[in-house]
Amino acid sequence: MIDFSLSWLPFVVIAVANFAVSWLYYSPAVPWFKTWQVGIGVDPKKKGMTEADRKAMPRLMGGAVVASLLLSYGLQVVVHSIRATSFGTGALVGLVAWLAFVVTHSLNTQFEGRKPVVLLINNCLYALTYVVFGGVVAIWR
Repeated sequence: MIDFSLSWLPFVVIAVANFAVSWLYYSPAVPWFKTWQVGIGVDPKKKGMTEADRKAMPRLMGGAVVASLLLSYGLQVVVHSIRATSFGTGALVGLVAWLAFVVTHSLNTQFEGRKPVVLLINNCLYALTYVVFGGVVAIWR
């Protein structure tokens, strides 16, 4: 039976943590930032945001918030439905979800011209978040 129940505190904490980790992961503070910029077609020497960048920011941040909320809820549904109760089992559920849904979708984005290094950088973050947060959901009901 699919368990659509929601545990509010883990839901909010994981959504906020996912947003924060993602923000840090794609910040100039990480060593792969320039490689990622080149991979998505942005000049790494570019300083500041253009007017178009500023106008797009609400949509981009809004999308990131929605994605974090959906990840948090989706992991709860899957982990609780499988009745994972240990960190290891929840992490395994997160790993399978990442492999089955995120990796397959990411591989299909190659038709958009994404470079393999971008897929690698992106999927390292996704693997980390799905596995760790899946484990957390399992032990924090």
